[in-house]
Amino acid sequence: MSIAARPRLPSLAELLSVILPLAAAIAMGYFLVSGLPRGEDARYSRARDDIRALRSLLLFSPKVPDTQAGLQYFVDSGQIPFLPQDPWGRAYQYRNPGTAYSYEIFSLGPDGVESKDDVIAWNLYGGR
Repeated sequence: MSIAARPRLPSLAELLSVILPLAAAIAMGYFLVSGLPRGEDARYSRARDDIRALRSLLLFSPKVPDTQAGLQYFVDSGQIPFLPQDPWGRAYQYRNPGTAYSYEIFSLGPDGVESKDDVIAWNLYGGR
């Protein structure tokens, strides 16, 4: 009596080889229809994406650095190779404790000072 062979499940690499091109095609179709953000809209969009990525480092890090260690902690600990600059050519800001939440990651926006045009982790679309 022989044991019937089980059907082979696809590997992660095989799944990704199907899913990633499909996701790219969907995204390209969306951008072809809606257009890519331009000018300041593109800068704000990139700042929001960068802040989301930096915030994810904090969420999955075994240690949340204080203000003095700052975001440089993630470079020094080898979690990321470098810190990105915001789209306006300045360093992203970090405070722990923050003024409104336990920590804050933010870009000072186009004017370079804390104001309503900032992109801040706890209110990515509304500024301060």
